[in-house]
Amino acid sequence: MNGCAIIQTTAGGIIPELIIDSEDITKAGFVAGAVFKIEPCQDGLIISLISNDAEIGRLLLEVDIHPHIGVDWVRDNGELYLAGDWLTECGLAGQPLAISVMPGQVLIRVQQGNMLA
Repeated sequence: MNGCAIIQTTAGGIIPELIIDSEDITKAGFVAGAVFKIEPCQDGLIISLISNDAEIGRLLLEVDIHPHIGVDWVRDNGELYLAGDWLTECGLAGQPLAISVMPGQVLIRVQQGNMLA
Protein backbone atom coordinates (compact mmCIF):
# COMPACT_ATOMS: atom_id res chain seq x y z
CA MET A 1 0.00 0.00 0.00
CA ASN A 2 1.28 3.44 -0.83
CA GLY A 3 -0.39 6.38 0.77
CA CYS A 4 0.53 9.91 1.60
CA ALA A 5 -1.47 12.50 3.48
CA ILE A 6 -0.50 16.08 4.09
CA ILE A 7 -1.59 17.55 7.40
CA GLN A 8 -0.37 20.12 9.88
CA THR A 9 0.37 19.58 13.55
CA THR A 10 -1.61 21.61 16.02
CA ALA A 11 -0.50 23.30 19.19
CA GLY A 12 -3.91 23.22 20.87
CA GLY A 13 -2.30 24.39 24.08
CA ILE A 14 1.32 24.39 25.04
CA ILE A 15 2.05 20.87 23.79
CA PRO A 16 2.01 20.22 20.02
CA GLU A 17 0.03 17.15 19.02
CA LEU A 18 -0.58 15.02 15.97
CA ILE A 19 -3.54 12.65 15.59
CA ILE A 20 -3.71 10.26 12.64
CA ASP A 21 -6.96 8.35 12.23
CA SER A 22 -7.29 7.47 8.57
CA GLU A 23 -8.49 4.26 6.98
CA ASP A 24 -4.97 3.87 5.53
CA ILE A 25 -3.35 3.35 8.93
CA THR A 26 -5.98 0.75 9.84
CA LYS A 27 -5.27 -1.13 6.59
CA ALA A 28 -1.54 -0.91 7.43
CA GLY A 29 -2.17 -2.76 10.72
CA PHE A 30 -2.43 0.16 13.14
CA VAL A 31 -5.61 -0.99 14.87
CA ALA A 32 -6.86 -0.19 18.39
CA GLY A 33 -4.41 -1.48 20.99
CA ALA A 34 -1.59 -2.20 18.52
CA VAL A 35 1.84 -1.45 20.01
CA PHE A 36 4.24 0.66 17.97
CA LYS A 37 7.82 1.89 18.16
CA ILE A 38 8.64 5.57 17.66
CA GLU A 39 12.07 6.61 16.49
CA PRO A 40 13.48 9.70 14.85
CA CYS A 41 14.95 9.52 11.39
CA GLN A 42 17.01 12.12 9.54
CA ASP A 43 14.03 14.26 8.59
CA GLY A 44 11.11 13.08 10.71
CA LEU A 45 9.75 10.10 12.59
CA ILE A 46 9.33 6.43 11.78
CA ILE A 47 6.44 4.62 13.48
CA SER A 48 6.70 0.81 13.26
CA LEU A 49 4.30 -1.86 14.49
CA ILE A 50 5.59 -4.30 17.09
CA SER A 51 4.10 -7.70 16.40
CA ASN A 52 4.86 -9.99 19.33
CA ASP A 53 5.30 -9.97 23.10
CA ALA A 54 8.99 -10.90 23.00
CA GLU A 55 9.74 -7.95 20.75
CA ILE A 56 7.71 -5.65 23.00
CA GLY A 57 9.68 -6.80 26.05
CA ARG A 58 13.01 -6.28 24.27
CA LEU A 59 11.93 -2.86 23.09
CA LEU A 60 10.85 -1.78 26.59
CA LEU A 61 14.37 -2.60 27.83
CA GLU A 62 15.88 -0.69 24.88
CA VAL A 63 13.77 2.40 25.68
CA ASP A 64 15.34 2.55 29.14
CA ILE A 65 18.82 2.68 27.59
CA HIS A 66 18.05 4.84 24.53
CA PRO A 67 15.72 7.77 25.28
CA HIS A 68 15.45 8.63 21.58
CA ILE A 69 13.26 5.53 21.07
CA GLY A 70 9.71 5.27 22.35
CA VAL A 71 6.86 2.79 22.62
CA ASP A 72 3.14 3.54 22.56
CA TRP A 73 -0.11 2.00 21.37
CA VAL A 74 -2.99 2.95 19.10
CA ARG A 75 -5.85 4.42 21.12
CA ASP A 76 -9.06 2.44 21.63
CA ASN A 77 -10.80 4.71 19.10
CA GLY A 78 -8.19 3.82 16.43
CA GLU A 79 -6.21 7.06 16.60
CA LEU A 80 -2.43 7.11 16.40
CA TYR A 81 -1.54 9.97 18.76
CA LEU A 82 1.83 11.71 19.14
CA ALA A 83 2.58 14.82 21.17
CA GLY A 84 5.28 16.99 22.69
CA ASP A 85 8.98 16.26 22.35
CA TRP A 86 8.54 13.75 19.52
CA LEU A 87 7.22 16.53 17.32
CA THR A 88 9.36 19.43 18.52
CA GLU A 89 12.73 17.64 18.59
CA CYS A 90 12.23 16.36 15.04
CA GLY A 91 11.18 19.77 13.72
CA LEU A 92 7.64 18.63 12.92
CA ALA A 93 5.67 20.91 15.26
CA GLY A 94 3.61 23.52 13.45
CA GLN A 95 4.71 22.34 10.00
CA PRO A 96 2.72 20.94 7.06
CA LEU A 97 3.47 17.22 7.14
CA ALA A 98 3.71 14.47 4.57
CA ILE A 99 2.64 11.14 6.05
CA SER A 100 3.48 7.99 4.13
CA VAL A 101 1.69 4.80 5.15
CA MET A 102 3.05 1.34 4.36
CA PRO A 103 2.16 -2.06 5.87
CA GLY A 104 3.38 -1.93 9.48
CA GLN A 105 4.99 1.47 9.18
CA VAL A 106 4.19 5.19 9.06
CA LEU A 107 6.76 7.79 8.03
CA ILE A 108 6.12 11.38 9.12
CA ARG A 109 8.14 14.19 7.56
CA VAL A 110 7.88 17.91 6.90
CA GLN A 111 6.31 18.44 3.50
CA GLN A 112 9.16 19.47 1.17
CA GLY A 113 9.09 23.06 -0.01
CA ASN A 114 6.61 24.17 2.64
CA MET A 115 8.68 24.50 5.80
CA LEU A 116 7.53 27.38 7.96
CA ALA A 117 10.03 29.61 9.76
